[in-house]
Amino acid sequence: MNKLIKRLAIGILAAVAAYVVLGVAVSDYLIPPEKVQLESYLRSGDKFISRTEGFVQTILANKDGWTHLSLEAQPFAEGPPIHLHENFEETFTVRSGTLSIIVAGEKRTLSAGESFTVPRMTFHKPFNETGETVVVESAEDTRTMPTQFAYILSQIYPIVDKAEGRPGIVAMTMQMSVWGNDMDSYLAEGPPVAIQKAMRILLRPAARLLGYKYHNDEYKPLRPN
Repeated sequence: MNKLIKRLAIGILAAVAAYVVLGVAVSDYLIPPEKVQLESYLRSGDKFISRTEGFVQTILANKDGWTHLSLEAQPFAEGPPIHLHENFEETFTVRSGTLSIIVAGEKRTLSAGESFTVPRMTFHKPFNETGETVVVESAEDTRTMPTQFAYILSQIYPIVDKAEGRPGIVAMTMQMSVWGNDMDSYLAEGPPVAIQKAMRILLRPAARLLGYKYHNDEYKPLRPN
């Protein structure tokens, strides 16, 4: 009996390893996902709108892989779920209004002229507790976020809004797996970051097979005429 269980366990591990190696090879290299040329796809003036979060982000400029954005947090905007970024820090400089932000479990408020930088690997959540629009924009720090991440925001906002702020866990996990580490955002309400990253790798081949795409053409940013 023990030998049978051992052989069964080895067989399962071998099958999982084969799935990962072959699946990643096919989905990432033999049939790579369709991507866009970020330098030409995202333009100054483009807007990403999240009705769920109450955020409107406008591109001011793209340069050297970074995007300079202006953020408008609408009155009583809920903001995103508590999350962290592994590879970039995020600076919030308030131009007008009062921004609330939870950082590592503690709430802070930033008034006009004040700034705060959230370090990498730190859980945070910006939101607006007031009845006035809050504008977050820095004239000095033009590296708001990596352009790759800004692009994925332009894709994920309409996906979440289409689901009325309640996307299915399975569907959202599958979509995240297709974006992989390019979606440099990991939720506090979930397994450890290392597990979230591993799940994206494991599920990516299956997600591609089920029709999930890296780029969804229907979810373009709003562009001024």
